[in-house]
Amino acid sequence: MGDDGVIREANRDDLDAITAIEMECFGDSLSYSRKQLRYLLTKAHSLCLVEEEDGVRGFIIVLFRHGDSVAAIETLDVRPSERGKGIGVRLLQAAEEQVRQHPGIRRIRLEVSTGNETALALYRKAGYRVTGRLEDFYGYDHHGSRDAYRMVKDLAAPSGAGTHSP
Repeated sequence: MGDDGVIREANRDDLDAITAIEMECFGDSLSYSRKQLRYLLTKAHSLCLVEEEDGVRGFIIVLFRHGDSVAAIETLDVRPSERGKGIGVRLLQAAEEQVRQHPGIRRIRLEVSTGNETALALYRKAGYRVTGRLEDFYGYDHHGSRDAYRMVKDLAAPSGAGTHSP
């Protein structure tokens, strides 16, 4: 199909593309600023991957906290014009594989708007489960809601597999 780009670790040279994608996905009022993205890319204890084919088409940022067994997906963005090509799924899988290599990390978590049906479907299909609802999580309407779901995945589970409690 020709839609499978290369996934690699992001570097400073990707900041312009990452910032542009963030703006395309969230607009001026909701997106991370260039300064915030630069910090997440270069200073934070993070993993930042990009997917590219004739330019960066998407990215994911995962944060780690010292002494914590849970990594956090901060953001997963795919250019609106490139959605539906599996880029988000591939970025998520690649990030999970790298997170598994971090000693002591057993789970990965994220927050997603209760109104973001596309993202919810992606995360559920990838094996994430809702563990709670965070009321007024966002200070603004995000996909028609201010609430978010916290979702978690046990990294011992194979990619794409759901997790089940005994």
